[in-house]
Amino acid sequence: MITVLIHLNGFRATATTPVQEIHQAIRAVGTDPAPHLLGYTAVARMNPYQALLYRSFASHGVATAPILSGFDFQVLPEFRRLTTTQTIHFHWINWVIGNAPDAETAGVKARGFLGRVDRFREAGGKVLWTAHNVYPHDATFVEEELMLQQGLADRSDAVHLMSPATTTAMDGVLDVPTERTVVAPHPSYVGAYENFVSRADARAALGIDGDEVVFVLFGALKAYKGLHPVLDAFQALCAQDRATAYRLVVAGHPDDDPEVRRFVDRCLVDPNVLIEPNRIPGNKAQYYLNAADAGLLTYTRSLNSGAALLYLSFGLPVLATDTPVFREALPGEHVRYVDSPGELSAGEFAQHLRSIGEVGASTDRGDVLDSIGHLDSAAVSTRFCTDLGTILGW
Repeated sequence: MITVLIHLNGFRATATTPVQEIHQAIRAVGTDPAPHLLGYTAVARMNPYQALLYRSFASHGVATAPILSGFDFQVLPEFRRLTTTQTIHFHWINWVIGNAPDAETAGVKARGFLGRVDRFREAGGKVLWTAHNVYPHDATFVEEELMLQQGLADRSDAVHLMSPATTTAMDGVLDVPTERTVVAPHPSYVGAYENFVSRADARAALGIDGDEVVFVLFGALKAYKGLHPVLDAFQALCAQDRATAYRLVVAGHPDDDPEVRRFVDRCLVDPNVLIEPNRIPGNKAQYYLNAADAGLLTYTRSLNSGAALLYLSFGLPVLATDTPVFREALPGEHVRYVDSPGELSAGEFAQHLRSIGEVGASTDRGDVLDSIGHLDSAAVSTRFCTDLGTILGW
């Protein structure tokens, strides 16, 4: 008897990475005719965003392969005999500078990476970059990070923006000719997460009563998400309106920022807050999201947000920071905006929470889902692949 153990390629690094992943990706699409090859890095497995973005690529003759170690992208041109073109798609690039000890080292790392990109292009490779953020959220050396991303944009055959307003939001920070930009919105997460638990069962599992007004803050806990202003406003709301039962649900892994750790400590001692300070498995997300009335997205700095689409994909209205990108990308009828939330008093911010709570209590979740129907992942992926093909020669 022969025993074959399942190994999910692309989920853990092995001695054969990245060659094995690339070979498997090509074989999965087929070699007649030879496919186009798209390697992508950094690889995000906890978030299904990349799988949704690429879900239609194979049917259009494009093999997508995860490059688990970012610098391994240079092997892609070695597959020119099996593929028609070879493209590297850079998503988040915070790993390039990483934890550099000083600005000089950060600059050396950035220039070294750009030199690798130059050699990759000289070998026939093509470059695609997605502008996910104005600059990495955890950046220590901002000037070097901005130099790095501008250098990458200059070398990219195509730059992916999730909204036309990105160019306005990054004015003075990033310069990209319009003829090299491709706009493809963040796809919805409808169908990407388990979603069969009812509101009542989700609340029962979390110990939340049916008459409570529940706000949810879901995802990695980082300082740029305006954590303390949210908690200050929530506590002010509870003090202002004692006749209504309010609950804040926080679910996500905290980073090592002292302010984030202090936020977790504050949540742990607040009887009106439920917090799960850990990475949340995809099959558990439905409990936190279905128990809520509204999602919170009041970040102090952001360009795009997967959390916004996650909330909407579970039928939740959203309270978001007022930015051009959010205004353009999110359905206006189910999103309420707050200008500069970090600059508001707790009492002023509390009124915005009260408002979105009232909206959430009366919103039909089916209407929210209808409002993001145009962000169906298969449709977004198909359009993205087609538009990229025009620039990249697919």
